[in-house]
Amino acid sequence: MNNKMKASEKSAGTAIIKLVILFGLSLWLCWPQFTAMALASSTSSEKAHALVVPMAILALIYCRREALAEKPMNSSGWGILFLLAGIGVYAVTTWPFDYGYVRNLAMLPVLTGIILVACGWRVLKLSIPVLLLVALAVPVGSRLYASLVIRPETITISTTAKLLDLLPGVQAWVKGTDLFFAAKDSSGIVALGETNRGSRLLLTFAVIGAFVAFSRIRSSWCLIGVTAAAVPIVFFGNFFRFLSWAIIDIYAKVHPTSAVPRNLSAIFAILVVYGLLAFVCEFSFGFFDEDEQPLMEMITND
Repeated sequence: MNNKMKASEKSAGTAIIKLVILFGLSLWLCWPQFTAMALASSTSSEKAHALVVPMAILALIYCRREALAEKPMNSSGWGILFLLAGIGVYAVTTWPFDYGYVRNLAMLPVLTGIILVACGWRVLKLSIPVLLLVALAVPVGSRLYASLVIRPETITISTTAKLLDLLPGVQAWVKGTDLFFAAKDSSGIVALGETNRGSRLLLTFAVIGAFVAFSRIRSSWCLIGVTAAAVPIVFFGNFFRFLSWAIIDIYAKVHPTSAVPRNLSAIFAILVVYGLLAFVCEFSFGFFDEDEQPLMEMITND
């Protein structure tokens, strides 16, 4: 028994050393991309969620630390193939093809390869939520994002206009992606000057959904159920943000370029999304076992 424990501890120590070395090398290799991503995230609310993703990843790793410690650390040669594939994509999209988004996504096979080389397939399975958060943190190009979200953005804006029309003394109409309103003492455009106004924080809500869903180690069926519920909640949060922004604009009578409606609506929507997701995960479906501990409970117990 003691020999097995010593072998397990030695294997874990070796895996940690490999992880540190390989992560350090990948950070050095992709440093220009990391700095560009950090700069883009710090200057755009649309991409700001990337700044909190590292903390969410550390929290998930902490949540899964016991399960990770129980898994045998067996290196896999497949990791080398993933590493080479990721580095190859990174190189090709740097020169001769300059595709920034694909170049940023190259870190995913690199991270997958690092985990496989250092820890093996079993640890990689537990690390899938981490890779998902990394993928969500990668900034999507403005044109690509606009083309992807045009449909939900159009639905969000038109639905908001219909609901505003139901309010007493309020008229709302849509021209393109602009939502105009006219009330007794105020009139204007909702979210004036903001691009992708009807779907700006979709990725932020998706990060919240992924974090809440994976804050427990769940069965496959449980994850399918939670994901099926999380998708409409994410889109509802996006709609709630825009609707609350419109209501604040109409009744608070703030300056059209004021940041107050934008900030308040984002905070309200984030709280609503988190609350709905937590409710779904904890109560609606009963998708958890007695031996599953939520993240906050584990932190409190420690």
